[in-house]
Amino acid sequence: MSNSLLPPSASNFMRCAEAVGTRITDIPVDLNTLWSPDTCPVHLLPYLAWAFSVDRWDRNWPEETKRQVIRDAWLIHRHKGTISALRRAVEPLGYLIEVKEWWQLNEEPGTFRIVVGVLDQGITDEMYQELERLIADAKPVSRHLTGLAISLSVNGKIFVGTGCYHGDALTVYPYTRSPLLSKGTISLPGHSFN
Repeated sequence: MSNSLLPPSASNFMRCAEAVGTRITDIPVDLNTLWSPDTCPVHLLPYLAWAFSVDRWDRNWPEETKRQVIRDAWLIHRHKGTISALRRAVEPLGYLIEVKEWWQLNEEPGTFRIVVGVLDQGITDEMYQELERLIADAKPVSRHLTGLAISLSVNGKIFVGTGCYHGDALTVYPYTRSPLLSKGTISLPGHSFN
């Protein structure tokens, strides 16, 4: 009995393609490693990102950032339109954000502002544009971004010292007797009768 599914009238090319196809099943492929962001080979990460529906992808990102973006894709889609989704979209790039909504700033309803903390590395114009795109994808559809501020934080040590000298100058002399003087007034009332 033959293992071929081809009809007897199959061409030589079809028989060769079938022979190659039977050998491909001998190649061991662990699908669990291909579908995990932690174990997927680096050259296949863009395809895994596409399969997980990652909104933004940059091939120049570091490997760990790519893996973190793929890991967070499900949660971002689940919470899309919330502040949590904004944080998860921006934080894998190494930035911290602070969101201020319209009701906190007494501004026009349906607006919000974001302050992005960039730490020591700074930010390039390309990364600024990427941040705008990521925020536009993750923000609530009914909200409009009115301000995107960059806050640079630099950590360092500062030493502060103070001193205080407080007191009174007091001179103590030995006791000396002083004469006792008494002063007073004597009044004599008088009245005469004529």
